[in-house]
Amino acid sequence: MELIFRNKKFYPLFWTQFLGALNDNFFKNALVMLITFRSIQIGSLDAKLLVPLAGGVFILPFFIFSATAGQIADKYQKAKVIRGVKFTEILVMSLASLAFFLNNYILLLFVLFLMGAQSAFFGPLKYGILPSLVNKEKLVLANAFVSAGTFIAILIGTIVGGVFIEFESYALALSCGLILLALLGFIFSLRVQDVPIAASENLKVDYTFLRPTWNNLKLTMKDREIFYTILGVSWYWFLGAAVLSLLPLFVKEVLGGGTQVATFFLAIFTIGMGIGAYLTDRFSKNGVEIGLVPISALGMSVFLVFLCLAGLWSGSEGNLTPNQELLSLTDFFKTDGSISAAISLLGMAIFGGGYIVPQMSYLQVKAKPSELSQTIAGNNIWNALFMVTAALVVMVLTKTIGISKAFGFIAIVNGLVALRLYFLYSERTFRLWMVLLSKLLYRVEAEGLDNFPEKGAVILIANHVSFVDWVILMGLVPRPIHFVIDYNYYYLPTGPFWFRQAGLVPIATRKESQEVLDKAFRLIDEDLERGSVMGIFPEGAITRNGSMRRFQPGVQKIIRRRPTPVVMASIDGLWGSIFSFKGGRVVFKFPNSFRKKVKVTFSHPIEAGLYNSAEAKSWVESHLS
Repeated sequence: MELIFRNKKFYPLFWTQFLGALNDNFFKNALVMLITFRSIQIGSLDAKLLVPLAGGVFILPFFIFSATAGQIADKYQKAKVIRGVKFTEILVMSLASLAFFLNNYILLLFVLFLMGAQSAFFGPLKYGILPSLVNKEKLVLANAFVSAGTFIAILIGTIVGGVFIEFESYALALSCGLILLALLGFIFSLRVQDVPIAASENLKVDYTFLRPTWNNLKLTMKDREIFYTILGVSWYWFLGAAVLSLLPLFVKEVLGGGTQVATFFLAIFTIGMGIGAYLTDRFSKNGVEIGLVPISALGMSVFLVFLCLAGLWSGSEGNLTPNQELLSLTDFFKTDGSISAAISLLGMAIFGGGYIVPQMSYLQVKAKPSELSQTIAGNNIWNALFMVTAALVVMVLTKTIGISKAFGFIAIVNGLVALRLYFLYSERTFRLWMVLLSKLLYRVEAEGLDNFPEKGAVILIANHVSFVDWVILMGLVPRPIHFVIDYNYYYLPTGPFWFRQAGLVPIATRKESQEVLDKAFRLIDEDLERGSVMGIFPEGAITRNGSMRRFQPGVQKIIRRRPTPVVMASIDGLWGSIFSFKGGRVVFKFPNSFRKKVKVTFSHPIEAGLYNSAEAKSWVESHLS
């Protein structure tokens, strides 16, 4: 918590964005609640169409203005621009107050558009300045705080917006609240610190809006990893926009709940997102765990299916009469399926936090510092396109298949996205499973892990004690490891399907198969050329008696072909586990301890020309107890 209360660089930005998000959602939710529960109609548009339309109106400015906003954020001093953007919020909230007093919903939709424009200019500034305000090891934590803070702000804004419209003089209450929050946000923005301008002096801001939008979209497509990450983030906003548009309608039309229930459901959604962001930071341990993304996407689909079923089992959709009294929060929880619906939404939101935080952190790490704000702006444009599409999709789904089935439809599509993401991040997701498995099976202690290179080709060698040595190493090293594995194990039933996703390389002796051996060395060369980590057990086989075997010459052959630094690892404590050969058979024996302590010691990287197999074996042995 020190980061958001005492860190003079971070806390002014945090509270500035927190108050902005709070104000946005205070206004948006009050407007949505008024439209939904007071049956507002503009022309031929009723609440079922106006609610998703309002979402589209808020998002449209992100598409129009984000590219130019990104250029401004890269070109000029970000702190000064932040103060200017926050001052405009005061003016916009003043216009919103006038619209509430006039009860003019067309003007309120226009104010919603202006709020979207203000947020579009603030987004690239917020995420663009963040890496300059915190150290790299604190970046995931900072993003988690920003995400959690945003969700808490959404929660408070959602509750307050829903409560304020119940007041007899709601226009006065809303006006005072909106303007006060805008003023507080501006005051905090005055304390945001200046950071160096990273952009080239040749960068010119293009105020034609549409041309830089197209150029910005092309910028996001230059790097494959960045582009796929942006699409992943944008899909989240599609999903979130769709769910948030459906929720008020789901509560009223399906569950028969009133404004209290709708506010409660929106609060559950935001609480879940905050919990997910917090858990993601705790799990990541100062790194970016992009492998969490496919797992989280799958979790979202599962709980969306449960939400769909909760609506279908209620049997109320389409059966409520226009004059039927809507349920209070207390009465709602007396109905069947109320708790399952709430838990389903909470679960979906928690996995949502695990989906979005790693991708935003990954985007900030991968993008060039000189183009970071423009990349964030491009991300916002894609987000806007997806969210506007979500508004249109929701309008179509509610009119054709109904509200409950709309959740089911979105769950199915999201499941397909999860599958695509898995194959995109399979190595990192596979490594993540190994992290969980190693923590479940053993108490692992690492020494010298800071020596491991953060990037570039590396050969990792280790003693071979058991069948889970590679699991332990993958659970420790923060990069995916492509292990060289005996082809007899690689080609076990279903083995190639799973091992290929982890980047494992099957190898054989010359006597067993010259073809497999030649292919293995070719794949190793290709992996090292791409900058991968190759994992090799030089002994060639698992020890049968606890003593190390002689190191085979394979590592020397590899580094002669492609000079690569070598890191040695000594695995101590696995001899005697059920996965070792001590006591005879593997696995089919009683363990002598639960969660046995294992220590792994890593060496400093050794230059290829200095590597010697005998000395490497001696080093590994010297670190065994």
